[in-house]
Amino acid sequence: MNKNLYLNDRETESFYELLEVKKDLITMALYKVNIPRKLHHEFYNYGLEGLLVSFLILNEGRIEEKDFDRFAFTTIKRKLIDEIRYRNKDKSVPLDIFDNNKLDATDDNYSLVYIQLLEYLKDTLEEQELKFFCEFIKTLNMKQTAKAMNISLATAYRIHKRVKGVCEEFLLTK
Repeated sequence: MNKNLYLNDRETESFYELLEVKKDLITMALYKVNIPRKLHHEFYNYGLEGLLVSFLILNEGRIEEKDFDRFAFTTIKRKLIDEIRYRNKDKSVPLDIFDNNKLDATDDNYSLVYIQLLEYLKDTLEEQELKFFCEFIKTLNMKQTAKAMNISLATAYRIHKRVKGVCEEFLLTK
């Protein structure tokens, strides 16, 4: 299949008009594919290429105009993903990434961060909150935890909110 990506003057004008209306599709695709904001300008060209391919397919009549937005969005995402894959191929992990890594010195079952979190919780939480945390970790179910501790569901949710806040505080400060 031979693709002609050349546009005449009329098609170029039509594409620029379409671009003004549909440029948000490229921005949405950049966010959907999780491209870091600082790389948006760099990847915008690949999104533009996806929009152009979609425009050419629409002009050929292979898709209907009502399906254009969905088709173009998918094509733009595909172009972005293809570029990410191209950039990531043949990359190896440098060996020095593992040097001085504290996590490698811990047991396989527990990471250093998890151990630090438990110590922080022991120092910060009240006795009932700590018991709730330990029970909740076993089941990850609020109703079962409340039943096992013989407390009301409302109390369980209140304690859960407090424990969650302490965990978030730990993650943001440590």
